[in-house]
Amino acid sequence: MTAPSSPDADGSGLTAAISRFAAGFDGAAIPATIRAKARTHILDSIGCGLAGASTEMQRRILAATRIEARPGPCRVLGESEGLGPVAAAFVNAAAMNALDFDDGLDDEMGRGMGHPGASIVAAALSACFERTVTGADFVTAVALAYEVNNRLIRAMQPSIERFRLVYGVCQHQAIGAAIAYGRLMDLDDAAMENALGFAGTFANVPSLRKYNWERRPLVTFKDFLAPAAEAGVRGVSLHRAGLVGAKAILDGPSGLWRMLGSDRFEPERLTEGLGQNWTLGFNTLKPYPACRWMHTTLDAFETLLAEHTIPADAIEAITVHTDAALRRDFMDGSPLSINDAQFSFPYTLAALALRLDRSRWYDAGPMTSPVLRALAGRVSGVVDAEASELMNGQRRPAGRVDIRLKDGTAYGSPLVVDAPGGVRRPLPDSVVAEKFLGNARVALGAESAADLLGLIARIETVPDLGAALSRHGCG
Repeated sequence: MTAPSSPDADGSGLTAAISRFAAGFDGAAIPATIRAKARTHILDSIGCGLAGASTEMQRRILAATRIEARPGPCRVLGESEGLGPVAAAFVNAAAMNALDFDDGLDDEMGRGMGHPGASIVAAALSACFERTVTGADFVTAVALAYEVNNRLIRAMQPSIERFRLVYGVCQHQAIGAAIAYGRLMDLDDAAMENALGFAGTFANVPSLRKYNWERRPLVTFKDFLAPAAEAGVRGVSLHRAGLVGAKAILDGPSGLWRMLGSDRFEPERLTEGLGQNWTLGFNTLKPYPACRWMHTTLDAFETLLAEHTIPADAIEAITVHTDAALRRDFMDGSPLSINDAQFSFPYTLAALALRLDRSRWYDAGPMTSPVLRALAGRVSGVVDAEASELMNGQRRPAGRVDIRLKDGTAYGSPLVVDAPGGVRRPLPDSVVAEKFLGNARVALGAESAADLLGLIARIETVPDLGAALSRHGCG
């Protein structure tokens, strides 16, 4: 294995150390538990992409991309024709995030820190359709990319004051995408550093504050995962063309952390224990196709529905108790787009009450359903002091729900602080598999979805992953 040398205290040497790790670390030295976690996130990302590929929004993204992009060898999820590696990574990452069902990252306090799977797995997929890539190498590349991604975003967390002014959520993921793709394209450490220089400077500006919270509909690329995947793959491609990227992109007071708007940087978080202490255990899986910040509230509501066997038509009113900012931004009762619906407590709570198939929450039928709209109209929100304290102090979303039935019966939940699918409440393997099957069958049908599940379960024994995925309809 190749261990990174210690960077200087000011952060110089970081990019070189990270590049050595990404290009040279022995995949056999990655612990079995981490490889298994990487396989789970590969499975989840591909499933989310297959479901997302069917949306009207994704079809428009693909049509716009095809105007500029030539056909190529890299398969596009849900399609029979491929594109070049950069365009395919862009489109596949968009599909993986289309339903907001894709994975995330929490820190020890439960703060959400992006959606790495869509950028990383989409970038890696491009490589396995360009050349022969074994399933074991694919898992290695993905695991290494997650590790750097996770450490980078933790290292550059802003103060709460800066967070309220400038934040980008996922722009840093261009680095992880470049590592996943570059590793599978056999870049050495110097080549990896050059590619990271391109990827970092191609990352789009921090944008959370301009999601159109005040003027709906929300932006199509709400988390900008597709541009991050595109930036990473393009960075590697430009290096391979013999071009020169930014030097030492992560280093020093003008490093990527500064470019992406943070006011703080802890360089030791990037290299301390690198290759020994792994962070993939903090990556999360979503049980609901909606913004992760809503998951505690959705879980509180679903628990009440199940405990008291409450049918949707018995509900008179639903009251969400949440943070003031979430009440302001997440109470849109008449969403104009699927992205708006993914950030709407009224819409998603109504979908849960109606027991809709989660991979189909944002189909045309539910989006225009008068029954769903009527139920969403009976949802209101109030500010909860404890939830607000958690959000203001730790950026940790929490929530609880009250339900009043038409016969006057009332039920209330306690405040839920830990969302399901995280470190404290991981999803059982059976739930992850069922989520994948529900998502994959949207594009493949039930039988082919089950076959693909079996393939990914044995991915590390597959000699040519791109060929195998093509045979199983993954594209």
